[in-house]
Amino acid sequence: MSSTAVGIVLLSSFAVFYPGGAPDGVTGSPGDGANCVQCHEGTVNSATGWITSDIPAGGYIPGNTYLITATNSLTGSGKYGFEVSPQNASGVLLGTLAAGTNSQLVGSGKYVTHKSASSTVKVWTFQWTAPIAGTGNVTFYGAFALNYLPGATVLSTLAVSEQTNTGISEPMPSSALISPNPNKGQFTVAIPESIRNSIGTLEILNTSGKSVYHTKYTSLNYTDIRIDISSSPRGVYFMILQTASGNKFEKFILK
Repeated sequence: MSSTAVGIVLLSSFAVFYPGGAPDGVTGSPGDGANCVQCHEGTVNSATGWITSDIPAGGYIPGNTYLITATNSLTGSGKYGFEVSPQNASGVLLGTLAAGTNSQLVGSGKYVTHKSASSTVKVWTFQWTAPIAGTGNVTFYGAFALNYLPGATVLSTLAVSEQTNTGISEPMPSSALISPNPNKGQFTVAIPESIRNSIGTLEILNTSGKSVYHTKYTSLNYTDIRIDISSSPRGVYFMILQTASGNKFEKFILK
């Protein structure tokens, strides 16, 4: 093969990988009608649990902001990518998305995708503000792929319902890790036994997706960790604890 032909092949392969973010409309939703396989080729599979959230089991409260996490669990060499969108069956965007670390919005804010694909970043956390009352059920549609051809594309969904008793305060989950909550910026994060002795990172984001605290632990061999962000402004924050043994997410209020 000539050097010119090699250059064309390499350029063509690079073009379909979208390392700077997937094009809009490829979540595999009924409204989109397309997914990553159109460019990455290979096969399409389905999986559960690749999109998770801190939305209570009783449903979302209209207007509240929640933390959504997309995890690409594909195995093999290459760079990880994803795209997620909360829609109804007709493909209409429900609620409002806000990008987080290593992610960005495309399609006029209808989709969230990776910002710069890499071989190490495969978990993305972003925010979703729930739609107006009466919207009802919302489905987060997601497509995940690896940067090689032919590749494997995985589709995953997260279906959430609307909480109807919005006159009642949102209950604190029984598995809460942060204490106290609300707090004045000084609090304790309990480390569940299931993720102890793992390498992990703990990050705290504000509602704009900006990181206000980030640290890495070579071994989470603790029962709890003391955090101090008392210099941060009052408001709602999100705690993200990521380890190879599992991820934990929690929303808290700095008063």
